Order: sequence, then structure tokens, then C-alpha cells
Amino acid sequence: MTTRTHVPANPAFDTAWALFCQLHDTPSRAHADQLVVWLAESPGHVRALDEALTLWALAGAALMKPVLDESLRAGPDLQ
Repeated sequence: MTTRTHVPANPAFDTAWALFCQLHDTPSRAHADQLVVWLAESPGHVRALDEALTLWALAGAALMKPVLDESLRAGPDLQ
């Protein structure tokens, strides 16, 4: 039986995630400025961006682990 845990909504995290993804996907001075202005509004915004970046890093590590494990099993590519 699966148990669901309620995770409260966090509008600051949602905004941090959206602004980060926007800057990542289409980097521009305007997007960077928008993120900087938003960060300056509240220390909570900085914490929310830190959480979003942590999620991004963990997701990337999870995606890379199978690739790295396979390369260790296969050995060096000598071609």
C-alpha cells in the first residue's frame, strides 16, 4: 500500500524554478536581471533558488548515474 505525503505549496520555490528554467533555456540579460531583481526582494527568495538549484543538481546526478555505471562496467573507450 502506498502512502502519500502532503507537500505544501511553495510559491517562492515555484517562481525560483520558473525563473531558473527560463534563464537556463533561453539565457539573456533580461532573464538574468529578472532573476536578480526577484532575489533582492526577500531572503526567502534566495533560499527558494537554493532549493531549486539543489533539485536541479540532484536530478542531473540521478540521470548521470546509470551512464557512469555503464561506462565503468564497459571499461575505457579505446576507439
